[in-house]
Amino acid sequence: MKTTLSILLIFICSLNGFAQKKWMSEVPKQIIIVRSTKSYEEALTAAKDAAKKLGKKLDLRELSPNAKTGLTLSEAACKTGGSDEKDFPYYPARGDGNADNDDYISVEYSNAYKHLSGGYYIVVAGIQDVEAKKLLAEVKAVFKDAYGKRTVVWYGPMD
Repeated sequence: MKTTLSILLIFICSLNGFAQKKWMSEVPKQIIIVRSTKSYEEALTAAKDAAKKLGKKLDLRELSPNAKTGLTLSEAACKTGGSDEKDFPYYPARGDGNADNDDYISVEYSNAYKHLSGGYYIVVAGIQDVEAKKLLAEVKAVFKDAYGKRTVVWYGPMD
């Protein structure tokens, strides 16, 4: 009986560990890139053009250029100082936290994404599952040089 209870207790405790691993992980995704450039102004112009030509929403996510992080939320949005809050500057990569698929236009900074060359502002038309082809085909029909790049996004708490 004692052995059975010990095994049951170990099993129950291990379930919590498996749940944590599922909740805190990197999820493979395909990031659809319309353009990449070292200039934020060029990326912003290209993003506005892409939104217009593709008929998609432009969402800059209240980010602005920053020498340290490439992009950042405003100092007010970062709410510096608290243990659960972000210090300034802070750049939350698109898709991090929930790993959802999306298809709006934004300007992102390549350093935040694994498997991408660093130092570029990228015009992103969507983040999709790695095997998804529909959105990439739609974007390539308008922007011939657009491409999908495999990366990972964080799935879990953002603290």
